[in-house]
Amino acid sequence: MKDLDLRLLSKLGTLRQLEIFLKVAELQSIARASEQLHLTQPSVSMQVKKLSEAIGLPLYEVIGKRLKLTEAGQEVAQAGRKVFEVIDNLGERVDELKGLHAGTLSIAVVTTAKYFIPYVLAPFCELYPGVKVKFNVGNRSEIMQRLSENRDDIYFFSELPEDLDIKSYPFLPNPIAVIASTTHHLAARKRLQWKDIENERFVVREAGSSASICVENYLSSQHVSIRDSLIIQSNEAIKHAVMANMGLGIISAYILSNADADGITQLNVKGFPIQSEWRIVHLSDKKLSPVAERFLDFMLTNARDLLPMKKIEKNVRSALKGKWGS
Repeated sequence: MKDLDLRLLSKLGTLRQLEIFLKVAELQSIARASEQLHLTQPSVSMQVKKLSEAIGLPLYEVIGKRLKLTEAGQEVAQAGRKVFEVIDNLGERVDELKGLHAGTLSIAVVTTAKYFIPYVLAPFCELYPGVKVKFNVGNRSEIMQRLSENRDDIYFFSELPEDLDIKSYPFLPNPIAVIASTTHHLAARKRLQWKDIENERFVVREAGSSASICVENYLSSQHVSIRDSLIIQSNEAIKHAVMANMGLGIISAYILSNADADGITQLNVKGFPIQSEWRIVHLSDKKLSPVAERFLDFMLTNARDLLPMKKIEKNVRSALKGKWGS
């Protein structure tokens, strides 16, 4: 190792200090980091201060009431994540050499994916009980941020990131359907055109979500648009808003498995459902751990046998016919 590298290593402080700082960087809060780490706030602040003094530059600043990493803090956080990734991979490789099924698997999914991932994750955990799983759920922008920072092993998207070098694997179809309350004045109509619904209020996900991107691309290609919309950042909240007749929804068919029971129907609108696809994703230069490699292979090999595919495919066929649940 070069002398320069040794000097830099001596400035990085202890691994514990780096671990604490990474938690602060992730949560952007001393208070929340102290809660998750089961430490006092003064203790967390002190360890971050020591690391900052060792580096010789401030690692964060507080603007208003928000904690924001400095440029030095962002560099240290990026390097720290790589350090712990190497350590984690080393531990898992050693376990692999010992013949142990152990290690940590970190998965990050956009909110809609949480409706089907547990069907596959549960059998995987039964097969490898020594594996610790971190299951992170967030909106698309949050999961995109995690992917860009290489914070997890495997990600699930239906609309692929365009500005990142990634590998992706086809997984499941993801039809996007127009839905309404069963009491809506259009609920009994058949063979609707977009012009029949364009003046309705829509309840939609926030801009940048996978569903929004898919819908916007489709509407743009058809030279039409949504004129009145209520934005809600939750699929479940959209379901309840549609049930309450606050407007029409455009949402993934996976959320509608109990549509009839929930008082929701799928409208037969020309051009819908829009056909998108779920894909498994990781960064191209990501060195997958043995656990992550096993999980990826498990998903691609066994997922369709473990998921309720008959029900899912029936829902897709019904959605394409415009007769949800038939």
